[in-house]
Amino acid sequence: MTFPRSPVCVIFEGKANGFELGRGSAVLSIPEIDFEPFLNGDEDSRRAVAAEINRACRTFGFMNVKNLPISKSLIDQVFSQAAEFFALPSETKDRIGRSDRDAISGYIGIKGEHLDPQNPGDLKEGFSVNRASLPLLASWAIPLPEFRNTLLDLYEAGASTSAMLMQAVALSVGMPEDCFADKHDHHSSTVRLFHYPPVEATHTPGQQRAGTHTDYGSVTLVFQGARGLEALVDGQWLAVPYVPGAVTVNVADLLSRWTNGTFRSPEHRVALPQGSGQSRFSVVFFYNPNSDATIACLDSCRQPDGSNYPPVTAGEFLRQRREASYQ
Repeated sequence: MTFPRSPVCVIFEGKANGFELGRGSAVLSIPEIDFEPFLNGDEDSRRAVAAEINRACRTFGFMNVKNLPISKSLIDQVFSQAAEFFALPSETKDRIGRSDRDAISGYIGIKGEHLDPQNPGDLKEGFSVNRASLPLLASWAIPLPEFRNTLLDLYEAGASTSAMLMQAVALSVGMPEDCFADKHDHHSSTVRLFHYPPVEATHTPGQQRAGTHTDYGSVTLVFQGARGLEALVDGQWLAVPYVPGAVTVNVADLLSRWTNGTFRSPEHRVALPQGSGQSRFSVVFFYNPNSDATIACLDSCRQPDGSNYPPVTAGEFLRQRREASYQ
């Protein structure tokens, strides 16, 4: 596939914590960004945050964002529910199965997902729910009284938080803050809970806790809980630090297409730990556009010579990418 050349894209100048622009002198560490000035600051403060986000998205595609408007107590509750869910007997989890409404919904066991289709199945188990399968939370036989309401609360909080982030993203590329709003007003987002059990010494060569992949939608909120996430930046694997109280945010494929490749949708993975390691849990909110949304290059990011990403329909793009992980 031929990709367009680096586009001319309206940006704001600024310096983000953790690195400086300029490949020769760049400190390759994932930046931390304080979102509070965007929520409560004046126009200059909001533009400064947008500039940091722009630079992080262009240079890394990853950032750790502090002071996002999502409750710590809710995240703590989600992790508690995730630990209880994955401690259920295998036969209970297997009865939940995967939903025929969407390839990604329901329970998937260890090695059941191949995020890198060229390598063995991932050493993790997961539970996923999206807009199409939310009603099934009431019918799936999950013997945890708070599980359903906790995931519903996370779904709503993740969506509202992501919408605010997308306002900053829009500002960062010289577009109106609401330019993404109508593309997400019935978003097809997904919540995923993951458990990475201790790794056996006999794992298959090429196997990872989560194989090398990119995300598919707009932005992803990752609540790490522990170290292990790595991003591929300029040919080297960088640890994405676990920063307590911060949310790890990464650019996904459709946002990269919106910006004509200006924003990186980085390959990333959850690597095997040194030794057997311990169980690792993570919670992820994938903010995806409306299924019927057409993703076309933003006006501020177009190449004058026409070498732009062609428009795609979000739903079809997501369907094809997801199905490849389960073949």
